[in-house]
Amino acid sequence: MIDINSITLKNNAMFNIVMRRPNLCKMCLERILDKKISEISYPESERVVDYDLAAKSIRLDIYCEDEDSVYNVELQNGIYEDLSKRSRYYQDLIDIDLLEKGHEYVDLKNNIVIFICTFDPFDLGRHLYTFENICLQEKNIRLDDKTSKLFLNTQGIIDDIPTPLKNFLKYINDGEVTDDFTKQLDETVVEIRKDKRWRKRIMTVEQLIKDETKLAKKAGIEEGKTSGMNLINELNMHLIQDNRLEDLKAATTDMELQKKLFKEYEIEV
Repeated sequence: MIDINSITLKNNAMFNIVMRRPNLCKMCLERILDKKISEISYPESERVVDYDLAAKSIRLDIYCEDEDSVYNVELQNGIYEDLSKRSRYYQDLIDIDLLEKGHEYVDLKNNIVIFICTFDPFDLGRHLYTFENICLQEKNIRLDDKTSKLFLNTQGIIDDIPTPLKNFLKYINDGEVTDDFTKQLDETVVEIRKDKRWRKRIMTVEQLIKDETKLAKKAGIEEGKTSGMNLINELNMHLIQDNRLEDLKAATTDMELQKKLFKEYEIEV
């Protein structure tokens, strides 16, 4: 039985629901980017980018924008080898989507993809890793293509970021309230736990993941092996991000479907 009252902001479903609150999402972005931004808006409640029938569609967890930038914020709980390529794919599809809606190249906004990781994606102890395109021969020359990829690590140990952002990451990691913003986040988490609509959604996703993990053990995929758990976690994350909850549910009892899904997402078993 899933204890809904123990679910924190580290939970993907909870994170997405909380960040649908414009004021909290705005404060989150301001801490991450270390600057004031204008009021943000959400183009759609759940943004699905799919520009080609042969391509893989993606559901962007948090997709919002202000006057000069578009932001995609994702909470990453699983350690994946393709995390960097995934950020590239998200960014490319956002640009293509904007262009297909009539924007010219010169009109493209800053495209900022932010992955908040509950692990260190580069094993260097930093809280923040920021990537932009520069010239390898002349490192002082920036391409200035208005794209940035940010990877945050909730378990950072280096004193490399401002205290407000450090407090935010610490709250995600262990739930400790240390300032007014994390207090607001915590109060919102408690409020959502009591909301019947959100409780049902969170518990449905959590139960599907739990069932999928049990099936993996039964099939001998995991049996105590970390690699097996990573495979299941990766498949679950793909299905949740693509909003394929029906496939996620069906795969908990249909081994053939599970195998097909591993193949579809190019997950080597």
